[in-house]
Amino acid sequence: MTQNNDNLSRAGMLAGRLPGLLLEAERVAHSFMKGIHGRRQVGTGEAFWQFRPWQQGDASRDIDWRQTGKREEIFVRQTEWEAAQTVWLYRDASESMNYHAKKDYAEILLLALGIVLLNGGERVGLLGTNLLPQTGYAAVQRIYESLSAQTHLVESGHTVAAKSSVILISDFYFPIEQLSTFCEKLASRDVTGMLVQLFSSDEQTLPYRGRVRFQDVEDRASEPLLVQEVEAIRSAYEQKFTAHQENLAALSRGLGWKFIKLSTETQPEVAITKLYNSLSSQK
Repeated sequence: MTQNNDNLSRAGMLAGRLPGLLLEAERVAHSFMKGIHGRRQVGTGEAFWQFRPWQQGDASRDIDWRQTGKREEIFVRQTEWEAAQTVWLYRDASESMNYHAKKDYAEILLLALGIVLLNGGERVGLLGTNLLPQTGYAAVQRIYESLSAQTHLVESGHTVAAKSSVILISDFYFPIEQLSTFCEKLASRDVTGMLVQLFSSDEQTLPYRGRVRFQDVEDRASEPLLVQEVEAIRSAYEQKFTAHQENLAALSRGLGWKFIKLSTETQPEVAITKLYNSLSSQK
């Protein structure tokens, strides 16, 4: 808990000079971090983790005889796996993400999750940038400052190593074949991943009435679509939206990855809990 408390104290000192989005991410992360200790797992490190009762197949060298002598059972001393894991983060910066501030929401999630992971002793990288994977709480500011360089879903700057994890936050309003090609290359190197789809409530339900003109924000030069009675297409639209989510879920399952749907109306604290728990369950 000492590291956690130290980082919480430093957060207070930094708060006065943090930009708005980063300050909000700090608030979300630190409200979540109270009581958590990182994604620890059993391994070959030296740091003590816990005692547990001896089980069939445990090596005799792992028995803690002092602890065993105090109790009626045989106890094994477990150490924490100390090799820091690298989690690569990405948030979509395309025009469609500006709708209902999805981009701002995505950046808060990315930064808050980055803070939690760094606090837990893991490395955090930004896909598509030249920023080296970062360690330590002080890296939060560098990650924030490098976000503007993350403009496309590409693996450039630094290669995602095997056994790493990637988290892609987007509305995924682009051809799923493009997403599939990108993800399959990573999965072939034993990289685990998570697709996090963001959407606003009206993107899901199309609540408008009457005559509505739709414009492709990704292609401003394209002809707008004028719908005289938007109610008439609502059912078909909702079916297409659901099919889009089902395709993303199917892609994730096929890769052994996770898929999470998030409305921008979801409280960021709830969203971070979902992301962190899902990431931890991949270990």
